[in-house]
Amino acid sequence: MKPLIAPLNRLGARRIRKQAAWWVMELHGPGRDPALEEKVRQWIARDPRHAAAFELATDAWQRSGHLPGVLPEYTLGATQKRTRPRASVLALAGMAVLCVAIIAAIVLLRDPTLVTGPGEQRTVELSDGTQVSLNANSRIVVQYDDRVRKVSLVKGEAMFNVIKHQLRPFIVVIVDRKVVAMGTSFEVRREDPAGSAFAVTLVEGRVAIEPISWPDALPNESLSGLKLLNPGERLRFDGKSAEKKDSPAIERVTAWQQGQLIFDDTSLGEAAAEFNRYGSRKLSIDGPDLARLRVGGVFKISDPSSFAQAMASTFHLRILDRGDTIVLTDKQAEPR
Repeated sequence: MKPLIAPLNRLGARRIRKQAAWWVMELHGPGRDPALEEKVRQWIARDPRHAAAFELATDAWQRSGHLPGVLPEYTLGATQKRTRPRASVLALAGMAVLCVAIIAAIVLLRDPTLVTGPGEQRTVELSDGTQVSLNANSRIVVQYDDRVRKVSLVKGEAMFNVIKHQLRPFIVVIVDRKVVAMGTSFEVRREDPAGSAFAVTLVEGRVAIEPISWPDALPNESLSGLKLLNPGERLRFDGKSAEKKDSPAIERVTAWQQGQLIFDDTSLGEAAAEFNRYGSRKLSIDGPDLARLRVGGVFKISDPSSFAQAMASTFHLRILDRGDTIVLTDKQAEPR
């Protein structure tokens, strides 16, 4: 019987979306009255999934241009049947098409996978109004349903400006943890898609970081294993040792949104790796001693050549241009 669970759940979700679409059409038709409004309120209150579906249906109707209509007879259940005067075949067909369009719009409002390539950044608004900004070489999968707004960060870096929603928590899944937002602006970064290292930086509001196995709900703050962040704090996981909390300069963490990279006592190797996330030209540091040099400054994401020139001037290094690769090496040594 277990394989039947998912199909049955999907069928139930489709039925709820269909009911929500018809309620929205009824409310914007000529037969609206206090009795109908009360029935809709009762239906919404009956199940949290009803409220979420009604919200999506209303959004879809608004995007359709607020089209009015007269609905044909439709049965929502033995106690909810409503009839309308006989309408023309043309009107019935038109309203059927409109209802199908609303139901389709509800499905389409569930945002797909979002991807950026090298040097590409993208900002999108999800169906609930939450804004997501993706850095270069990033990938997220949006998995909204009637109970939870869930996004999985597969790789890269993303900034989330989350719209509050009392019924459906907003969760970002990353590796074996998840970030639960509480009307929040925060950034999540995954260093290596194949690894377990990642960082969460809170800009404003509050977030909780918890094991992925916990329920998809706003957490109880007294639970053991729960990590809470305050604005300006960052929690980093390297997958090996205990997590580390610090308070970096927010403008440095989010500088990529302005097309900049800001380094502050950063190793030359780390700075080069950061540049290599963008564009087709890569930076190569010749040897571990050079890679350990500490650098600072503000640089354009799209201009690794200027960064190489600045580093060569500061540390008396030599630049070798090898087409798609810029090599920084010591002046007295040939690159290995």
